[in-house]
Amino acid sequence: MIPCKIAALSLALIAGSVPFTALADPASDYECSAYEFSTALPSVEGKDGVFFRTFADLRLQHPMDQRTIDQLGRLAAVLKENGTTLVYVTIPAKSQVMVDYLPEHSKDYGFDPEMAQMIYKDIITRMSAVGIIAPDVMTALQTVKGDERPFFGADFHWTSQGARAAAQAIADQIKADPAYSELTPGTYESKPLGKEVAFSGMRRSLQSFCKDALPPTQTMAYKTSLVEGAAGDGAALDIFASSSAAVPAVLIGTSFSDSPINNFAGFLTEFTGLDIVNYAITGGNQFGAMTSYMTSDEFKAQRPRFLIWENPIYNNLAQYGSEPVEELIAAAGTSCTNLLATTKVDEFTLSASMVGISVHPDDAIFADYGEEGARVASFALETTDGITRKSKIERSSRLRGTGNFYLGLSPFRHPGFSQVSVRFDRPVTDATQLSFCTGPKGDAS
Repeated sequence: MIPCKIAALSLALIAGSVPFTALADPASDYECSAYEFSTALPSVEGKDGVFFRTFADLRLQHPMDQRTIDQLGRLAAVLKENGTTLVYVTIPAKSQVMVDYLPEHSKDYGFDPEMAQMIYKDIITRMSAVGIIAPDVMTALQTVKGDERPFFGADFHWTSQGARAAAQAIADQIKADPAYSELTPGTYESKPLGKEVAFSGMRRSLQSFCKDALPPTQTMAYKTSLVEGAAGDGAALDIFASSSAAVPAVLIGTSFSDSPINNFAGFLTEFTGLDIVNYAITGGNQFGAMTSYMTSDEFKAQRPRFLIWENPIYNNLAQYGSEPVEELIAAAGTSCTNLLATTKVDEFTLSASMVGISVHPDDAIFADYGEEGARVASFALETTDGITRKSKIERSSRLRGTGNFYLGLSPFRHPGFSQVSVRFDRPVTDATQLSFCTGPKGDAS
């Protein structure tokens, strides 16, 4: 029979409510306890107050299979055909950079720093092989020295010094690309504003398991501005600039790009000399910002010369199958010109005949609601032999409701379709349209 005190302690452990004095980690510098297996954010404490997440940091599996790499190569090729160079920035895990701060306990999770770094190098090497600019941000972050580390101790985001090092490595790659010679960069300068503390959900979660205060998520804040009167002043525009000209560069990404305290976009502007338009979305995960931007009317109207897509290595691009990248490929092209004759089925639904249309795996259906606001498009494809295949594209509340939805047809292998219908989450209007997008859409080879 289990003694009452032991049983009570076990229940407290499961609930994550053990006082920090109950099972204090003798290796902890902050008298932390019971955080390694917490349901909120399981972590381990490394050296000098540096914490690592067990799920995201202490793992060697960061999926990026060749099919996904080839898809990204197709996306880069389509963007290139239409004047945009894709720069894919793989942000390394904290454990791949701050190896010296890992606890001995990390080996119990099977974590091998050397292998983890090889995995990162392999990913960017394979991306480069299919025509994507893939900067080595990991090596750049490892060079950060001095008072500020590349990442916060009690948070997984980078400091401003980490962001600066990453921006420099990315800028070097951009400036080496032939497309950069078609732009006239300006001169920018980043000036320190003083130390500031960033909000950190991770630190707040960890603090509840520690008696002593954890190091604050503090970093030097910067402001990047155009240098008045410098050579190239005000000229960071396309040399063929016009009212419909492409913007020089757009940044797409996660909270690493969206947080103003690290000045990542500002450093990119300083080191490239290009005005960076930032469309990053905190909490948008791997596709939130990219899908929101590439399905927007702004993208169709003014395509950037450089599209910088930042994504942490642990955000698996294949998590939702092939459809998210297929949608980006269709949005990147200019082949959605075959407007289908539609019939209004009900208040929310349009249908169109597909008789006589030869469908190939790299084709797509474009559902254009006609204005912003629509977040859901439910597709139904009927075949000539009476089979109906269904798929739904849905934008979460964090994403932009552009009203533009592209359904890649590679999963729908069939010799013939008779009809397509699309049901929106809002009543259709006279501006709502369905179009057929023809392939091929780029060749990564």
